[in-house]
Amino acid sequence: MKKIFLIAVLLSSTTLFAQKAAVLQAFKKYNVTEQVLNTNLRANLEKYPHQIERTVTINDKDKVYISSFDPNKQNPPQWTLVTVNVKSPSKGDQKAFDKEHDMKIDFKIDENTLKVAKDDGNSLEISYQLDPASLDQDHGFLKDCLYTLHINAKTGRLEKMTEVNLKNLKIKILKVTKMTTLINYKYLEKDKLYVPVDSRVALVIKLLGNEMPMITSEKYSIK
Repeated sequence: MKKIFLIAVLLSSTTLFAQKAAVLQAFKKYNVTEQVLNTNLRANLEKYPHQIERTVTINDKDKVYISSFDPNKQNPPQWTLVTVNVKSPSKGDQKAFDKEHDMKIDFKIDENTLKVAKDDGNSLEISYQLDPASLDQDHGFLKDCLYTLHINAKTGRLEKMTEVNLKNLKIKILKVTKMTTLINYKYLEKDKLYVPVDSRVALVIKLLGNEMPMITSEKYSIK
């Protein structure tokens, strides 16, 4: 029985190694930089002055946040919450904004889940899940999500990343039955960096037996 178990473990390890090797081989085939495996490409924006327009939609009601980032500021905070619905932010809005931007994240890919999901010569899709050990308490639910990188095989450029939940999620006190994410990217040739252009996160929240949609969309503008 022990011998059978060891053989099973060996075969599993060999398969996982082969999956990662296939991903790296596909990158080499299409001249794709491993930068696309960085789970926090958004941080590249912080090399530049930029503005973010965030719109949160609940029950067809929008709340619009305008914020800006200046990397040239000598003293923190480099982030500024400019307006909320075209007005000065409330103390509550400012507190939530400061808490969000004080949070440091360093999510890692679980390399055992990394694999080529599609390769037809036109598009290359790489799927993975996050390493649970790299997730903080607030983001533990992300371990139950599947991420897919969508790469143009003709150009070797990452075009977008999508995410979908694999099971019902609990995000703090919220029960979420569906979560989908789309982030579109562009490549800054001069600096050899990817930055996000826009993003959309759609949740379906279960509340008192009813399902309520919540959409958070963001547009990123480098100044």
